[in-house]
Amino acid sequence: MSQRLPGAGHSYSRSMTDLPPIRLTVSAIDGHALATYNDNENHFQKSCGGLKVHNGGLNVHKRKFVPGIMILVLAIVMAACGNEAENTSPSASANAQEETRLFVDAQGREVEIPSDPQRVVALWTVGEMIALGQKPVGSTANLLRYYTEEEKAGIEIVGEGVAGDYEKVLAMNPDLIVTYARATADELETYGKIAPTITTPFFGDPIATFRMLGDALNKEETAEQWIADYDSRVQEMREKTASLELEGKTALIVQFAKKDIYLYKSSTFPVLYDAYQFKLTDKQAELEKAGEFGSTMLSQEVLPEFNADYLFVIVNDEDSRGAFDELKKSAVWSGLAAVEAGHAYEIGNRISINDITTMDWALDEVYRLLTNP
Repeated sequence: MSQRLPGAGHSYSRSMTDLPPIRLTVSAIDGHALATYNDNENHFQKSCGGLKVHNGGLNVHKRKFVPGIMILVLAIVMAACGNEAENTSPSASANAQEETRLFVDAQGREVEIPSDPQRVVALWTVGEMIALGQKPVGSTANLLRYYTEEEKAGIEIVGEGVAGDYEKVLAMNPDLIVTYARATADELETYGKIAPTITTPFFGDPIATFRMLGDALNKEETAEQWIADYDSRVQEMREKTASLELEGKTALIVQFAKKDIYLYKSSTFPVLYDAYQFKLTDKQAELEKAGEFGSTMLSQEVLPEFNADYLFVIVNDEDSRGAFDELKKSAVWSGLAAVEAGHAYEIGNRISINDITTMDWALDEVYRLLTNP
């Protein structure tokens, strides 16, 4: 008989001729081997997972060899039983599903997360999950309002604002929760009681954020393929707009929110300043020299100081439209260089969320605006 050494790449054998002379009978009962022996003074029966050892089949020529023979036979039988138990252990697949690893999030925290999370609640970075082909099981109404019906189909609403609703998140039974880097320690602790909770950057580099989430969801290859496809689309759009001679032209993008006007760091809008290669105005470039610059509020009166060739306006919601309508009636608006040249556009408010799927959408949206005056 042959037995494989654990972890070894070969087997070792011991011939039964090395043992004292015996007569061994092996029969099949319910698919299992059965080994037996007789002795007037000894009787032994053992069962293990359907494997039985009992009296009646093993005759020895010399009684004194019985104990040694039985120890060997029982050792072989029990080893086989143990191996079978290991191979059929019902916990094997469960253990595979429970595999975890350490992940460093946007706050620099080391969080133990599932190796392959399946039920993710996204309180942030929804677009990245859509691009990865794995929709979250839940997200907030505030985020989902930016996406198409097709994109958000099947995603449950688990609250209104970015913080979500604890009870609704709990009801989703998530194995991972994703929130933004500005989440407080208390918020992270609270959600951490439901499932491992990680943070992703708050309006950081969207490509870097996408790669981070691809890592967290065990979809790095999918992320890299998406980025490669996006880069190809960028080249295509540059070729299609070559006749517009955009090279060297400046652009300004502002947001109307309620009665206020906001200017954001240019990296918030990579489609404009990277894909279509617009330049910053001198005024904005000066503001961004300060490393801590993220956003600032503007008055109507300072808009001419930016003197952009192209102007893009985001109206945050219908409550904010009144302020934009008032500006369009003013001399400030009509005197802007971009307005005079017919290069002022209202762009969909989706562009303000700065995620991967929005970048893909914005490639088409900006092209539409530039080519359909």
